[in-house]
Amino acid sequence: MAVIRIEDYGEGIQAIVFDRPGSPHNFMDMEVVAELHEVIRSLAADEKVRGIVIASAKKSFVVGGDLKELKALNTPEEAARSIKIVQSCLRDLELVPKPVVAAINGLALGGGLEVALACNYRIVAEDPRLKLGLPEVSLGLIPGAGGTQRLPRLIGLAAALPILLEDRQVTGARALEIGLVDEIVSASELKTRSKEAILSSMALPRQPWEDEGFVMPGASLTSDEGQEILATYWVKARRRKPGLEPAPDAILTAVETGLKLPIEAGLALEQEKFASVAASKVVKNKIRTLFLGLNDANGMKDRPEDIAPYELKSVAVVGVGQMGGGIAYCAAQAGYDVFLLEAEQGRLEAGLGSISNRIKGSVERNRMSAKAAEKMLARLKPTTSYADISGVDLVFEAVSEVQTIKDQVTADVCAVVRPDVPIASNTSTIPISTLAGCASHPERFIGLHFFAPVDRMKLVEVIKGDRTDKATLARALDAIAGMRKTPIVVNDGLGFYTSRVVGAYTGEAFTLLAEGLSPSLIDEVALKAGMPIGPLAMADITSLTLLKDIVASINGDGTAIGLQGLRLTEALDKLTSVGRVGKAGGGGVYDYDETGQHPWPGLSDCFPPTGDFADDDVVEKRLLYAQSLEAARAIEEGVIEDSIDADIGSVLGWAFPSAYGGVIGLIDTIGTAKFVADCDVLRDLYGGRFDVPEQLRNMAKRDACFYSE
Repeated sequence: MAVIRIEDYGEGIQAIVFDRPGSPHNFMDMEVVAELHEVIRSLAADEKVRGIVIASAKKSFVVGGDLKELKALNTPEEAARSIKIVQSCLRDLELVPKPVVAAINGLALGGGLEVALACNYRIVAEDPRLKLGLPEVSLGLIPGAGGTQRLPRLIGLAAALPILLEDRQVTGARALEIGLVDEIVSASELKTRSKEAILSSMALPRQPWEDEGFVMPGASLTSDEGQEILATYWVKARRRKPGLEPAPDAILTAVETGLKLPIEAGLALEQEKFASVAASKVVKNKIRTLFLGLNDANGMKDRPEDIAPYELKSVAVVGVGQMGGGIAYCAAQAGYDVFLLEAEQGRLEAGLGSISNRIKGSVERNRMSAKAAEKMLARLKPTTSYADISGVDLVFEAVSEVQTIKDQVTADVCAVVRPDVPIASNTSTIPISTLAGCASHPERFIGLHFFAPVDRMKLVEVIKGDRTDKATLARALDAIAGMRKTPIVVNDGLGFYTSRVVGAYTGEAFTLLAEGLSPSLIDEVALKAGMPIGPLAMADITSLTLLKDIVASINGDGTAIGLQGLRLTEALDKLTSVGRVGKAGGGGVYDYDETGQHPWPGLSDCFPPTGDFADDDVVEKRLLYAQSLEAARAIEEGVIEDSIDADIGSVLGWAFPSAYGGVIGLIDTIGTAKFVADCDVLRDLYGGRFDVPEQLRNMAKRDACFYSE
């Protein structure tokens, strides 16, 4: 299957055009690399060819390599052989003795940008959606086709390292500013201007780093500024425990050492570093969850196939506080007419004002055009009357987490909307089947649990009640797709999936605190283990009072039934009783000032230190294993039907370390037998909350895992 074709631009200019059949995007697998290499050699040897343009027939340029091929690499040797072929292709492109221009019409990511870097001249189409980047680090990889060597040589350390190490994708305008591209033109001019760049000798057939005496732009490696830039990123790279995220270390080594060498030697070092990480479990985990799993989820894999797609035109949001306002914002952004319903005019005006300010802020930060903002504002329809929402296609309930209030709202909604209209509750704790009891059509009731801040968090937990029907599930997923969110579909139960797993994590952290451990130690261990924020700092931000209410909602009287030794309720009671309610209330576990957070001095009175030695490895296991065990229980109970949904939920919902692929991926990474053995030790030491569910114990006996690679 040919992916590349040659187009004659006239006057001796030939274009290599990527056009993968049956796909909306171009990506590079080994077959395409071989095809590209053959074409490059042919055009380089043809005396009639004056210059070459690299172009795309798709809306994007080239969006990277074939991750399925990468996932199949099992040894460093396999990875080295594979990337050597790609490097050889692009090195030959770089050495073509004729000018080569990259005509970048859309997304150029990963291998796509590396193709462009091997060209002599780069022109991008004027398009605010166009992005250029090297996102390999987000998948545990490093650029292996020259990215670590050509990019800093082209634009300097300061501009290159955020792209290499932070998955910083830049617009065309920013790319021009930092020297990544040479021109921006309208899409209609791209072909003409690419040809002109060759004919006018703007594109010269030689890379600057091939010349003796080449000096990299900006700070040199040995300068104080260059050393400071590198040191900053080395510190970031080594915050995690060794082996958890090896890619940043490999990238920095390739850059710091490779830039001191000729380009050929630098590329050889990059190849070596690529091979050292590409066949790792980390890469397989990340590709499985963040690429394959995420694509399936975004493709609405759980949508009933026998239900025709439903085009929503209008929705209602009942309750426009923080969560409701965020849902309304995303719904209006999706193009839905959004009825904002509040019982009191004052709350309605406050909610509308907050949404309006958020829209205006997006314009000020250049994330939205003024025209788009105007259209969004026009879609917002505030009201205090239930009668005004009678014609909507779906209702989001986002009122206070109090069942009596939610029950009344459900009854009021059912009295005015059509019988086929789904009602979606944003509850995070109350069982959907319980809430559906007040609905005139409980089969039309479903849970849609969004995460804060709604406009930035992609995950939506879709909760099916006992009587939720397929049509309701389908329409809910259609709404989520329109809002560009990622769903995981779960069955009903206390805390559903995400709340109960996060609760296990938070509960273990507060139990460690109640045992007398320093909050700084607890949070630092969590950070080193790969969590983005410590659990106690996260609790302070969330509100200790709210956490106490959630615990009480899940457990009735607030006791942790069946979880011997869990001291979450005790810890929350002690803190809130002395006015320590969280960051917004003046302080909780921590005090806060202009220098940051500091453990509250009164903690030692609430939770006297025991003097026992706190082993970091044990603390880490307690924090991480508590989450994975709860997820395994959710699978055994049927709350989660597909392990990948558990993993996607944990990574997108509360940023569980993606190096493991998620909470279930952690079990596979460690090995079920070792994980179970570790849990048995923890159970004997700390209580029955570390009991292993029967299904997992049987898997360990068979040496089985959740995923077959």
